[in-house]
Amino acid sequence: MSLNKHVGSHVDGVSHRGRVERVLTRVFRNDWSALTPPDIGGWTPDLSVSVVIPARGGQARLDLTLAALAGQTYPEHLMEVLVVDDHSSPPLRLPALRPRRCRILSTPEGVWGAGYARAYGAHAGTGDILVWLDADMIVDREFVEAQARWHHVHAEAVTLGRVRFAEAVPESPAEVLARVRAGTLREEPDHGRRHEWIERVLADSDDLRDADHLGFHAYVGAAAAVRRSLYEAAGGVDPDLDLGQDTEFGYRLWQAGAVMVPEPAATAWHVGPAGTARTRIPSQRFRTEVLAEVMPHPHAYRERVPAHRRRVPLVHAVVDVSGAPYDLVRGCADRLLDSAETDLTLTLVADWEGAGGRSGGPGGPHLDLRLIQANYLREPRISFASRAPRTGFPSPFLLHVPVAWGLGQVALSRLLAGAERSRAGLTELFPAASPTRDAGVRLWRTRALARAMRVCDEGEDLGNVVAELHGRYRIHAGEETLTDLSLYRSVPPPPRSGSEPAGPPIRARVTVKAVPAADLAEREDEDPANGGRGTVARWCDRWRTLTRRWRHR
Repeated sequence: MSLNKHVGSHVDGVSHRGRVERVLTRVFRNDWSALTPPDIGGWTPDLSVSVVIPARGGQARLDLTLAALAGQTYPEHLMEVLVVDDHSSPPLRLPALRPRRCRILSTPEGVWGAGYARAYGAHAGTGDILVWLDADMIVDREFVEAQARWHHVHAEAVTLGRVRFAEAVPESPAEVLARVRAGTLREEPDHGRRHEWIERVLADSDDLRDADHLGFHAYVGAAAAVRRSLYEAAGGVDPDLDLGQDTEFGYRLWQAGAVMVPEPAATAWHVGPAGTARTRIPSQRFRTEVLAEVMPHPHAYRERVPAHRRRVPLVHAVVDVSGAPYDLVRGCADRLLDSAETDLTLTLVADWEGAGGRSGGPGGPHLDLRLIQANYLREPRISFASRAPRTGFPSPFLLHVPVAWGLGQVALSRLLAGAERSRAGLTELFPAASPTRDAGVRLWRTRALARAMRVCDEGEDLGNVVAELHGRYRIHAGEETLTDLSLYRSVPPPPRSGSEPAGPPIRARVTVKAVPAADLAEREDEDPANGGRGTVARWCDRWRTLTRRWRHR
């Protein structure tokens, strides 16, 4: 399997495969307090670990990094270290003080960058847990163990080590190893600088326990760990991104249902002064010009990106059009495309392959499907699928709309506003006229839906599980927001009698607005002389008879 096939398929990811280990503990949103990891030093690990270190030059700093990893408390037979040499000149070499299972991988010619190096190392590694580390960092002896203990109790955990910047550190690998084994490494370097913006995110969200939809901003790949199963479900690190790949991958991990856990015991120090090139913190322009194309959140970045450059939409809408007439599908789809919220794509689900067969002839049962496909074939925001996606991944939201319902121009905006205000995992739209009638219009939060699929028991309602994990929010909408399209159906022109001369085809379409059942009943009661059949009802019966005759001809 090639690297591109392995790391470049994140569009399918959770959406169609969902190949993530089953989870037993149900965590509400990102409140990791529900998890109880074993105490450091008081347990026996059994999962293997691959420490991936992308490096380009800097042999002296790499020697310090590998010396620190040689003193880890995690069992050495369960830990491998992969140094991915990103075209260093001269090539990197392994120092004398290093972990027992340690090797250097050289990236192929023609490709380069930290994103590719991380993806290449993850692909080459064999560990159940992937630990990321920069090549200019020294770590405490519990760095690996402190993170791995969370992954032993929860497959969705993504641990975030504590990153510091140190000006004064031990100068020789031997001194680093001695301090790591003695547990005295943190005494001197801890006075260095910190990621102030990450500290602010943690402080504002109670260490991410109360994180909102932007909680992924705390993810930094310089010192973090993730289960391989979740890594693959999220699509892996984008090999094409050299700058900002941490932010983009953290966004996808968040949408895949990750529970991000800050782990202060896993401390790592950058050796030397910090700089943007080394910390890979993308600039404001890079975030708005590049990352915003594949990250709908935050909205402030996406607003500057033209619609044709938005590769990942905010909302992935799905409409099952199987067996629906052409006019009904047009009414539903056109309303979605005309929504005030334009950051969306629409998937129409039906047996499109069967619709292309010849058995039905020009007027066969698949005529409506062929008309629908021909009408929307050149619409860039519409795609066709034989089955509905399981989640909206990598989009933050999945919208289910039954084909018989039409959303008003601001309906989707109301759904999104309600979802963000309540932080709900499931937001539902009900008709205000009949508040107990479920219209089936549901806006699912992708991360909540992906997580619910891993804990849902057989026979358990998925909506109830999502509500348990992330909350539920319901909105009652008027007719201008939610319209029952089955009451507004186009009717063919009446059939021409045999005595009428043949003329040009009639191109005008006669549209009849159906009368609600309650109104019809009232009108029938006003005309008891007709045996309970009112004027309107008898006229509709006559209309249906003519329609059947016309269709038969």
